[in-house]
This record gives sequence, C-alpha cells and structure tokens, in this order.
Amino acid sequence: MKPYLFGQGVFHFVDGSVPCPPSHIFDSSASSSSIISPSFLRWKQQDLLILSALLSSLFVDVLHLVVNCSTLHCVWRTLEKALASPSNSHIMQLHGSFQDLRQGDSSVSLYMQQAKSLFDELAAAGHPMSLEDFNLYVFRGLRGEFKDLVTSLITKAELLSYADLHSHLLTHEFLHKNYFHSIAAAPSLLSSSSLPQQPPLLPTPQFSAHHAMSHHSPNFSRNRGRSRGNWRPHSNRFTPQNRGQSAADWQPNHW
Repeated sequence: MKPYLFGQGVFHFVDGSVPCPPSHIFDSSASSSSIISPSFLRWKQQDLLILSALLSSLFVDVLHLVVNCSTLHCVWRTLEKALASPSNSHIMQLHGSFQDLRQGDSSVSLYMQQAKSLFDELAAAGHPMSLEDFNLYVFRGLRGEFKDLVTSLITKAELLSYADLHSHLLTHEFLHKNYFHSIAAAPSLLSSSSLPQQPPLLPTPQFSAHHAMSHHSPNFSRNRGRSRGNWRPHSNRFTPQNRGQSAADWQPNHW
C-alpha cells in the first residue's frame, strides 16, 4: 500500500505531515461570523477518498480496530500499533496462528492468502520468517490430496518462492477437480436405454399375484383331500344334499 500512496503523492495524508485545516474561517463580508473553509472541504474530500481505498484493502478480521477512526492518519497509526507491535505476545500469537493454519475446505488461493498475511505481519513486526519455514508451514496445513505433490516439492534442491508454490498448488487443485468430475460423469454414459433388456430376476407383481391366488385360494384349500366322487361339473363346491352320500349312491347331475 505504501508504494501506491507514495506514487500518488498523497502519503502526507498518512503520516500527518499535512494536518487537517480548520473547518470554519472568519468572513467579515458575510452576515454570519464564520463560514466553512474551502480548503477544509478539499482536504476532507481527498482524505476520505484515500481512506476508502485503504479500507477496501484490509481483511475483515482487522476492520474492527479502525471503526472509530475518522481520518486516514488515525487509521494508519492504529494499524501500526496493533499489527506492527514488536511485543513478544504479538510475535507468539502470530507463530501460533501459523502452527494452527489448516486448509480445511478452503481453496488454494484463500489458504495461501491467509498464510501470506501471517508472513507479512511477522515481517512488519520485525521478526521475518524464512521462506523455508513458510513453505513447511504451508505444506503441513494442506489437505491429504496434496501429499504426493508435497513429497515431490520437498525433494527439490532449489527453494520455492511464494509465486512458484502458489502456481504448483493451483495446478494440482485444477487437475484433481477435473479427475474426480470425470469419474463422477462416467456412470452416466452407460444409460439403461443403451443396454439390452434382461428379464427380471424377481417375479413381476402380476405373476406374484396370480401365483398367490392359485395356491392360496379358499376353494382350493377347502377342496383338497375330498373324495372325487362328490365332485360336480361346473361347480367346485359340495352341495349340502350330496354330503354324506357314498360314491355308489351318487349320480351326476344332468347337463
């Protein structure tokens, strides 16, 4: 952010070398005793414009530190005291955040952004971390799918820069997503319409119902074991008058 502010020639708003002019000036020609100063309006407009650019570059985690600041100089000084403090507690907190850093469900870009933010805070506090330690912390927090890539990167003789490491991780993430998407889409290529129709392995409902009725009909179970002599054509029931007759006395009904 500093190079941008210096390049635009507005860093004097940050360091406070050009303080805010008085908001009102005395005007003898006007009916009122004082009016709003035009220089104050110009200064305030420029200060708020730069302040909005600075706030847009801050992480959400630190915005609460500058809620009560109304000028760019106040925001800058507050951030310096809070983030660039060389106290031992702040340094230990940053190192602890590095040790707890895990990718989880985050993308590679978001994970690397979080790691780079901690790296920059340590440097601003006067305790910069070596690039080798930074890479080891990043490797340690990656998901299991990056295990093979981490093994190959650690064996490299040259030390990877932040840009190179970020590029390797993004490439692996892209290839890994495409591989699993292709696996998920493979079963859909074999649709049921393209396969030959096979007979069902289990009986159909119609067959099961017919089979159950033919074997479990009340008349079927009632007539099992009866004498054939008592059978009448066109009827599968025994009439009361035929019960008790012997086979010799029985005569079939006329058609």
